[in-house]
Amino acid sequence: MKVSAIMVEPVTIDKDQRLSNALDILDKKKVDRLIVTRNGKVQGIITYADIADRLGVSKVVAVSIKRLHVSSAMTDTVITVSADDVVVDVAKLMIERGMSGCPVVDEEGKLIGVITKRETTELVKKFDNVKVEDLMTSADILQVNPVERLVKARMEMLTAGYSGLPVTDAGRVLGLLTEKMVAEAMARFSEEVPDKYRASQVRQIRVVDAMMRGPPLASPDMSLSEAATLMLDANLNTIPVVGSGNKLMGMISATDFTRFVANRFKLTEEE
Repeated sequence: MKVSAIMVEPVTIDKDQRLSNALDILDKKKVDRLIVTRNGKVQGIITYADIADRLGVSKVVAVSIKRLHVSSAMTDTVITVSADDVVVDVAKLMIERGMSGCPVVDEEGKLIGVITKRETTELVKKFDNVKVEDLMTSADILQVNPVERLVKARMEMLTAGYSGLPVTDAGRVLGLLTEKMVAEAMARFSEEVPDKYRASQVRQIRVVDAMMRGPPLASPDMSLSEAATLMLDANLNTIPVVGSGNKLMGMISATDFTRFVANRFKLTEEE
């Protein structure tokens, strides 16, 4: 299968636009990335993670999101792919490089589409004979407590390379924290708190102020088809896997689904 079969229309933005506009477009279009372009050519990418990182920088905390530009937060090193590339190969590229998506360009370098882990997750919806427990991450799961400081939780998420964390209390899942939720919480903070108080109050933001309460939950015996559908319908890229009493047993993510695609829809990596 070629990339052209599953790529979607990209949502773009100019690097001189305000960061607040980028956040609004991401939410309105229900995407997790915008392609930064100039004259149809790719200049960079901006994601919720980029926005969260920018707003979390100590020197920027005192600045309102409405005064920052896309160029100040975007990633300008971009790996592009062709519409004729094979989906399995692009899935491998995303896993190996730790990317959540790639712009698709033509021979002249003009942007024609985008492929993300959401598109690879869509491919998994036909697998109703493989269970979540066969693919989920179950060891050394990073968890956060609702009262933990948001900046600390975001740093832990960044260090571990995760796009979402389960929010738990005594092992029981209470919520979910994602890059989108962190970015939106930091943006609200930058708009609502007066300039002179931001630097001193940013550490008062707690996980509970940003998290999704009662997120969709998967069970170990749920099929990949059901879990992928649950995740996509909720516009999430990761969901907790729980057992009796909502006890955390693992996490299943778009990265797990993309790895499954990269392995040619097999549970073990091909030699």
